[in-house]
Amino acid sequence: MKYLLSIAAAAVLGIQPGSVAIAQDYHDHSRTQYTFGARRHVDTLADRLQWEANAICWEMHDNYQHERNFRETYREIYTLLQDAIHVHDLAHDAVHARADNEDHIAEDLHDMDQLFHHVEDDIAHWTSRNRYHSHDLTYRMERFEVTLHHLMNDYGVRSKLPAPRPKSSGPPVLQSPPQP
Repeated sequence: MKYLLSIAAAAVLGIQPGSVAIAQDYHDHSRTQYTFGARRHVDTLADRLQWEANAICWEMHDNYQHERNFRETYREIYTLLQDAIHVHDLAHDAVHARADNEDHIAEDLHDMDQLFHHVEDDIAHWTSRNRYHSHDLTYRMERFEVTLHHLMNDYGVRSKLPAPRPKSSGPPVLQSPPQP
């Protein structure tokens, strides 16, 4: 039924059927089971990771420049963006890749995982200047983390970091979706 509604919406809006599938995949990717190391979605996930890193950069630039250590933390997020672009380039060219590119992607994913969790700790108590966007950075960071870990899983890379610590048990926070 959901698929039929998507096709009907695509027909009414004039969207290509492939675009609907991509949009559905984007929406449903966190609930889908994937095989470790299958490498079926590396290019798509790397592209998504690049987009999400860019969104974090803009969110930080627009609403968090007043925070202590902003410049250093922003530089680290920008590094994540550059790494995501690099991984996407390597994944996109995988058809023509050499064997050492595979190791390079795995190394980049490990480095990104470590840097991301460092940045996550750095911004844990940041507050937005704009009260209407106060939860956007948290939302964007969560989306980036889900996509990064999904990409690592699809590529066949296990995190080298210790098991995650439990998140705060405070009241749930309403989060708004990212701006298109």
